[in-house]
Amino acid sequence: MKINRKGLSSQILIAAMAGLVLMFMLQAARAQSNDMNVQSLQSNNSSNAALAQASGANQTYQSSNTGQVLQIGMPQKSLGRRLWENTSLGYYQQFLGPTAAGGGNTYNVFQEGLDTPNSGFAPMQSFHAVNLRHQINTDWAVGATLSAANGYTKEVNNKDRSGNTFTNRPDSEFFNARAYVSLPAARFSAGTLYSTLSYEFPTSEISKDDEMRFGWVASNSFAFNLPNLHWNVGLMSQIYRIYYKNNVKPAPFVGGRPTALQTMIVSGGPYANYRFNDKWQVGSVITMDWDQRGAQTGSRDFNNNLSHRGRLSLTYFPQQIKYLQSVGLFSQALLKFRPETTAFGADFAVRF
Repeated sequence: MKINRKGLSSQILIAAMAGLVLMFMLQAARAQSNDMNVQSLQSNNSSNAALAQASGANQTYQSSNTGQVLQIGMPQKSLGRRLWENTSLGYYQQFLGPTAAGGGNTYNVFQEGLDTPNSGFAPMQSFHAVNLRHQINTDWAVGATLSAANGYTKEVNNKDRSGNTFTNRPDSEFFNARAYVSLPAARFSAGTLYSTLSYEFPTSEISKDDEMRFGWVASNSFAFNLPNLHWNVGLMSQIYRIYYKNNVKPAPFVGGRPTALQTMIVSGGPYANYRFNDKWQVGSVITMDWDQRGAQTGSRDFNNNLSHRGRLSLTYFPQQIKYLQSVGLFSQALLKFRPETTAFGADFAVRF
């Protein structure tokens, strides 16, 4: 599946994301200042407020001699403050670096040519994702994500099965924006099922060119109950459905071939993580997927979309660095191992 690259430069992309983070931190500083003023006004009533909260909305104290009643109202947070405390902004960055065979490029399985395995040679690149999330309660959460990619090295040429050449370029590109809802976890004797539903908007240039209408994604992860809490083992799956004005794009010129647009991707596989302690974890995942294109839509006919692939990672979770959630190293490769299709990289995540 080849990803065409258009649009903004990497400098504009990074500046835009840095601006979002800066605005969020300024708002946090203002909110903290307001909280300090409120806390000073409420400090004299803190012990009574604790008693009131322990027994309900109000706490009644009665004197045995006079029968006097004292009512203390529990301090209530404003709606805006509750929304602020339960809302977070996250940023994830992944750098896909050199292959085990060396050279000035990387291998990105998501940039393989159509039905042409081992053709995903591409410039070294970064993937960025910004996630705005609001936790409604312990079971429900809603949010929105925006992701993009940009390259650092020169363009790389690939060949498909027919010998035709196509190019993966380092141009920056924004992907479609998504809004999502995290559903309550379903617990069973064997394990726990986590589910997320997303709605995808056609905001990218490629989607607009293909006259995409909308898309939806159903993501699931089933974590097995294990006696050893150091292990986290399970199965993940995802169904991605895309709707277009027409599932087959007309030929761009007379005598050319029409393009069957990708309308569904079904993917899944096992994962296993081992947490040594609070700070270190080794993780692994195997992913396989299939897709439908053009006239296949709605049928039982699927293609083997991308080569089966695996990922092995080492992640560090800082405990005393504010906002930094994790940093890590990883290796991403096809299951049919070849040095030139095995890439190394690094990633990190922050949360405000």
